[in-house]
Amino acid sequence: MANKVAFALVFSLMIVVSIRSAVGSTEETFDQGMRNFQKTTGAAAEHVSHAASDVAEKAKDTSKSWTDWVKDKFD
Repeated sequence: MANKVAFALVFSLMIVVSIRSAVGSTEETFDQGMRNFQKTTGAAAEHVSHAASDVAEKAKDTSKSWTDWVKDKFD
């Protein structure tokens, strides 16, 4: 999952830079585009962080229930 996010970030950066060079935009427009890019990538990174946290919590809960089940079987 992290590889896909990293690829998307690098790909997006390449697109932004290539558009800037093709259009020849001013510094102000480029700066505004980079701020939008930062907001978008920041939101995506936060979403991935929350998703990973949820998966880890679910795995911990599942493993705890399995260990309780095994413990009950041997008692």
